[in-house]
Amino acid sequence: MENVYKFAGIPVLVKYRGRYFGEVCSDYLSDEEPIFEVLATDDDLQYEREHAEENIEYSKSYLEHTAVYRKFCEKAIDYNVVLCHGSVLEYNGDAYLFTAPSGTGKSTHTRLWREYFGEKVTMINDDKPLLRFEEDGVYAYGTPWDGKHHISCNKKAKLKGICFLKRATENKIYRIGQNDALPRLMNQIYRPRQTEGLLKTMDYVNKLLEQVPMYILECNMDKEAAKVAYEGMNK
Repeated sequence: MENVYKFAGIPVLVKYRGRYFGEVCSDYLSDEEPIFEVLATDDDLQYEREHAEENIEYSKSYLEHTAVYRKFCEKAIDYNVVLCHGSVLEYNGDAYLFTAPSGTGKSTHTRLWREYFGEKVTMINDDKPLLRFEEDGVYAYGTPWDGKHHISCNKKAKLKGICFLKRATENKIYRIGQNDALPRLMNQIYRPRQTEGLLKTMDYVNKLLEQVPMYILECNMDKEAAKVAYEGMNK
């Protein structure tokens, strides 16, 4: 099977075998002329299997889904796009991205935003959003690679800030400099396997540090954490 999909504004022809990919990506179908094509080979599926979480046996169809995303991201770097591990939401027209090592509570924190601010909050992507550098700034895009809760939508919003989460008993947010943010950000940005792609990614990481404010949010599980985060990024 093959169809044209549009991810982060990039139309791409995807050739696939499993039905899972077509089902979860249906909202991203496009009738535009593709810029490039992606095909996940058996070797690509084996790579995903070898790098998957231990003690979990994924289906070939799911492995194909993840392999397609990896191959897309390795080509999309040529079109000003990087993948960032995190949970990103839109509120009042701006995107806010929250990131941290797995298990820290990214999804929990963005759920607190939905509880505190209500229907004004839209979840763009809960796990693997794309960031694209455009003429007027950096935009966060929804993707169908959206984590175990499958929370996402096909929209974009201009990125207002990136927050690195830390668990704490009290809620506190503060802005950090580029030197402090760099290693934290690199841990959450997808790094292509090819040297050329890796070097381009490093360039975009530096641009991200220059263009988007970075923060550390020390937070607990109370809804007040959402208020503290929003006010801290909008001083």
